[in-house]
Amino acid sequence: MTTIKLATNTLLNETQENKLANQNSIARLSRIADIIFALAMAQCFFAVDFPVKFDHPTNSQAITFLLEQIKPLISYIIAFVIVGFYWVDNLNQFKYYKKTDSVHSFIYLLYLMGMFLIPYCDTLVIYFPDNALVKICFSINTTFIGLLSCLNWIYATHKRRLVDYDLNHKTIISTRWRILIEPIFSLLTIGVALIDQSWWEYVWFLLPIPYFLNDKIFGNSEQR
Repeated sequence: MTTIKLATNTLLNETQENKLANQNSIARLSRIADIIFALAMAQCFFAVDFPVKFDHPTNSQAITFLLEQIKPLISYIIAFVIVGFYWVDNLNQFKYYKKTDSVHSFIYLLYLMGMFLIPYCDTLVIYFPDNALVKICFSINTTFIGLLSCLNWIYATHKRRLVDYDLNHKTIISTRWRILIEPIFSLLTIGVALIDQSWWEYVWFLLPIPYFLNDKIFGNSEQR
């Protein structure tokens, strides 16, 4: 009996240690993600021009500068909103991750690499506001980010590899569709840029609509 108890206690200790190690690894990955998202959001703003210091600026100079900043500010808002939506999706996924592995971490690092490119792509859009190719590159990058996020979710939930075994199937499917909203939308913006690049910025403001529709279709998917 003593031997059985010792074996049971050893097994329980090993299980607890493994669980703690898994929690620590996923927590570290989450912290890295939060840092990258915060830096990406901040860098989006730094792409906006600041006014040259005038000794005695006139009203007309101030108005001219503000009008010139409308497009850069729109680009900043678009980039910030995109990063924000991806951050919300990231938080939603990490609610369900119980552990990570080398494949999951590698895919996720590629995802974060693409995320950190958003401020760079946004800067290009600000400096070349009438160039369709620059806007297409921006859309390709956001598509790349979303597809990697979806790939990570599929990998993690396949046979409940990195999530709870009792995770509701509806939650898995609704989360997958939610992740795919932004990359699919990004592909549509590529078509808009090819047809008329001047409408590219404004189409992004329609992005919340598919998120709203997804929530209406799937309803409350937080069940387990």
